[in-house]
Amino acid sequence: MHRAALLAVVAVAAFFAYINGVQLAFSVVYAAILVTLLSLGWSLVAARGVSFSREAPGGTQMVGELFSQRFTVTNRSFLPIPMMEMRDLARFPGYRASRGLSLRAHEEAVWDSEVRLLARGRYTLGPTEIRLADPFGLFPRRVRFAAGGSVLVYPAIYHMPDFAFIGARAGLDSDRGGRPRDLPPSASGIREHDPADGINRIHWISTARKGRLMSRTFDAEEGSDLLVVLDLRRGLHHGMAPESSLEYAVTLAASVAHGAIRHGRAVAMLATDRELTDIAPGRGDAQEQLIMERLALAQADGQVALGDILYRHIPAWRTRGNIVLVTSDPSGEWVEAMAAGSQPGRKAVAIYIDARSFQSSEQTTAIPAQWRLVMDIWTIRQGDDLSRLDPVVGRAVV
Repeated sequence: MHRAALLAVVAVAAFFAYINGVQLAFSVVYAAILVTLLSLGWSLVAARGVSFSREAPGGTQMVGELFSQRFTVTNRSFLPIPMMEMRDLARFPGYRASRGLSLRAHEEAVWDSEVRLLARGRYTLGPTEIRLADPFGLFPRRVRFAAGGSVLVYPAIYHMPDFAFIGARAGLDSDRGGRPRDLPPSASGIREHDPADGINRIHWISTARKGRLMSRTFDAEEGSDLLVVLDLRRGLHHGMAPESSLEYAVTLAASVAHGAIRHGRAVAMLATDRELTDIAPGRGDAQEQLIMERLALAQADGQVALGDILYRHIPAWRTRGNIVLVTSDPSGEWVEAMAAGSQPGRKAVAIYIDARSFQSSEQTTAIPAQWRLVMDIWTIRQGDDLSRLDPVVGRAVV
């Protein structure tokens, strides 16, 4: 609009100058041409002289953490830039970074930006766009800087019990109610107490000696491994991240795997996604990183039913250890598969994500009593506090 107005002024002044020979009209034409050339040159020099850099932590992040970045915009030219806008086009959910500023010649501006990570996934850092203009605003320009790497956001982690012994054989140490206790038979060492440890793990002599809670560690025994099965079949999940049944399912699968690996278990994972993810059993940080990377990018895009996967893999897992299923499938096919393949005396644990509750708070799915005869069922609905899950009642504690 500014250029159009200037062009109109030049055209009218030139008409009167050459028709009537008015000196003032010639002066206006020459001034307008000079302003145009000056603005064009200013805009070109400023665009070539502006630079941008971004400092961001490397590695991986986790949902719920604050992600901090430092931006630096520098004017390397000998001309000031009176009008400038920086827009960061990184696509973090809920993130909109824009800043207006002006820079003198050879000046730089530095500032920090923080965003709360709301959803898992891989996000590129950028691209970044800088809009600037000459003092008259006649020739605005856009300078685009390429993305500067990416960040992988893991799902959130909540404390979970040691599922390798929930639903295990009755031959294990149990409490008066018949529930298995998280107490393998042979202690092998002492470590710092973790809030997720049962009270029966506390080594009171070491606690008294060191003045802080200490827990016993145990040798892994046969049948103490854990298989995490995540149902990612298309069409089962509802809601929008972060309040979606898919995000709840992935978060719980990650939390179960993390808790088991922390307790020294060998953990394997199956998923009914498009790739039919099958991660072999393993221990330690490398195994946890592998599982978390898969879960960070998991999508509900599978075509194979959970029951089919269970019929295929459960027989080979009978003597390895326990199984934790995370699913939103309201059909009973996967329950029948578990009943057919389960080892006598050992129950699997199913974390059932009630996907209907993510469509309406008034809609819930009733769990058939027959399911509870086959396995221990946890029921999770929208709004449940995943940090307050009670394995006894199978729900979040209010």
